[in-house]
Amino acid sequence: MSDKRIIVIIPARGGSKRFPGKNVHPLLGEPLISHVIKPALASEKVDRVIVSTDDDEIANVAKSYGAEVPFFRPDDLSGDNSPVIEALAYTVKRLDGEGSYHADHIMLLQPTTPLITREQIDGAIDLVLSKNADSVVSVVPVDTPAHPYNVRQVDQDGRMKFWQEELHYKDLGKKKPAFYKAANIWLTSYNTLLDEHKIEGANNYALVVDTVSALDIDYKEDLELVEAWLQYQKNKKT
Repeated sequence: MSDKRIIVIIPARGGSKRFPGKNVHPLLGEPLISHVIKPALASEKVDRVIVSTDDDEIANVAKSYGAEVPFFRPDDLSGDNSPVIEALAYTVKRLDGEGSYHADHIMLLQPTTPLITREQIDGAIDLVLSKNADSVVSVVPVDTPAHPYNVRQVDQDGRMKFWQEELHYKDLGKKKPAFYKAANIWLTSYNTLLDEHKIEGANNYALVVDTVSALDIDYKEDLELVEAWLQYQKNKKT
């Protein structure tokens, strides 16, 4: 166990226009948010697991699975366009002030990534500590069709061209530089979050994870797809 205090914050607003009740919707019989709370609590490297919410039902569910909800998020940080970083900063500052609790590192986990694992959480923590990093972000490789050299843009008149046309044709048949997209973990230092108001600092490291564990629930169809995959894996074991 490190002497650094590392907390997990799971932001979970009550309002979701595209998928009402998403954060507590059942996934294999348990609320969606519980699938993120469990691996966070299972990590011996995490000091506290806190859910930031404005919703009574989410708060009750979170607490029933062992997470803390020490206070509710204010309305001005709970809108559709409220930046997550503001909710993180609010939570950390309030813990620091009212509760006299100072977190050295803050891990952001989204309640909509239910396939995250304890091993990934531990891996991010080990990396940030061993590198004395400002931040660590889990990532997955960008596949070939979505590679920046292959992405197209469409003008207002409907004509289309490659966004990086010169590089697209220059590198045909050649190995392209690897690009990555954020996956399911953001781990940042106290100073990076509060002093620089960033989640990713200058000394930023990547933790590469598999594509499946980074699947994100945005619509109900996404949840059904993840549930089908989990059921398939469960059936394989039995």
